[in-house]
Amino acid sequence: MNGANIKAVVFDLDGTLYEETGHFDYYAEQVAKRLGETDRAHFWNDYRAVLAGRHPLRIGSVYDTKEDLILWMERGTIQEVCSWSGERLETRDAEALYQGAVTIDLDRFFSIGDLWWVPSSIGRHYGLTNEDTYAAFLETREWMMSPEFEMNRTPELVETLAKLREKMTLILMTNSPEPDSEAILRKLGLADVFDYKIFQAAKPLKTAVHLEAIHMRFDVDYRQMLCVGDNIGNDIAPARELGCRTMLIDAHGLAKPDDADVIVASTSACVPVLRQLL
Repeated sequence: MNGANIKAVVFDLDGTLYEETGHFDYYAEQVAKRLGETDRAHFWNDYRAVLAGRHPLRIGSVYDTKEDLILWMERGTIQEVCSWSGERLETRDAEALYQGAVTIDLDRFFSIGDLWWVPSSIGRHYGLTNEDTYAAFLETREWMMSPEFEMNRTPELVETLAKLREKMTLILMTNSPEPDSEAILRKLGLADVFDYKIFQAAKPLKTAVHLEAIHMRFDVDYRQMLCVGDNIGNDIAPARELGCRTMLIDAHGLAKPDDADVIVASTSACVPVLRQLL
């Protein structure tokens, strides 16, 4: 990665600037408590199965909340459709259901690009509404703001971003609300390193829109942007379509070699790559 060619770096927040994962279990608890006793037991069975890789729903799939089906897609094209229990649909049945293009959104089609989408998808399967799971999400973010949610700073990351800001523009783009995001940034020692912050970004629906706005606002060519994130659908694929450079944090080891320009396994592993830009 040649630092001379990069003028702006766009960072995701959750799963990108910190490595803690306890909030996913907390979120699952907030979703589960909104279910009846029987469904709550089924919820936890499914949640544990997903985490163990024993469930059809997994990172990289798409959950259709309307049809209660799990889709596997390749560059926008459906490759396989199966039921919640894992029974594969015949090709003709899948084609009858999905005659047009499937567009990932924040209501019907959930792209399971990270663990945030697992509790919400299971909750929807057992009858919760989008409003229910979003309320659970907000409760989780409120908890993450509190002292109870402990976070470990990565001093090397803080130091590297501070140095990067001296020679290029640093931007935060997150789907999370502003108050809890700012609280997390303070915990991480990163509250003051960004030149521009975008909250509730509605990725992936508006990822390209925000990148276009960054392009205009900071007069930087797409080829001079580096987008860093842990979710291929939200952070990486839309950026690549515009011509941006990309770095994917692939904590689950599921990425293909051509999914991003650089693929690393963790937030810590980003640091040596970012230092090449200095």
